[in-house]
Amino acid sequence: MARPMRLPLFPLHVVLFPHLPLPLHIFEERYRALTRDVLAEGSPFAGQFVVSMITEGPDVAPTGTDAGIPTRARQIGTIAEVRTAEQFPDGRWALLAVGVGRAALGEVNRGGVYPTVDAAPLPELTGVGAGALLRQVQSALDQYLSTVKRYAASAASLGNDDRTANDVTASLDAVLKPIHLPEDPLAASYAVGGILQVELIRKQQLLELPDAASRLQMELNLLRRESSLLADGAMPPVPPADLRYHPN
Repeated sequence: MARPMRLPLFPLHVVLFPHLPLPLHIFEERYRALTRDVLAEGSPFAGQFVVSMITEGPDVAPTGTDAGIPTRARQIGTIAEVRTAEQFPDGRWALLAVGVGRAALGEVNRGGVYPTVDAAPLPELTGVGAGALLRQVQSALDQYLSTVKRYAASAASLGNDDRTANDVTASLDAVLKPIHLPEDPLAASYAVGGILQVELIRKQQLLELPDAASRLQMELNLLRRESSLLADGAMPPVPPADLRYHPN
């Protein structure tokens, strides 16, 4: 591993993969301070902070408290870099950050306005057989997206008129377009992690795997599992309002 860097820690109910974007609305005071320090000219943080999935506690302090319930996060997170930032007149921020690499996290320092942590960048390894797995994952992803579309359209048609079902189908056609994965197995493994609609803990497990081959193998299994569950009708019904595209 590379030498650790001291960076601000932003614990969230999110798993951020390298190369993928993370839009953030910053409104809590401690994270406003974090944002100001990260973006300051000559900042030692150089526009970067660490995102780690919360395992216990909130990502926002309850009203009327300074520290809130202690938040615990995973020991492997992602270094994020701010790409665009807009501050509103009331002090809130809208950020667009991008994951730049995984990191092993040391003990969290909570002595300041916001938490900081020593983050040691993890090596990016391809692993054995990643190229062959990538071809299988692309095929499984195509099947997964097709199955999601059929399942969602079928769910929308139950108890609704044809116009509602057609609206949902049109929305799905606009969103669930074919996705061509990058030829680089590492980038592809992170892309699939972002696409998969599974529990956060499974996404975290994907992030923590040591190489692209291991990640692609788990993703292949998950894609096949999810497609099978959807095709068999084992998933619970989805209200039509939940099937439309939302930018968040």
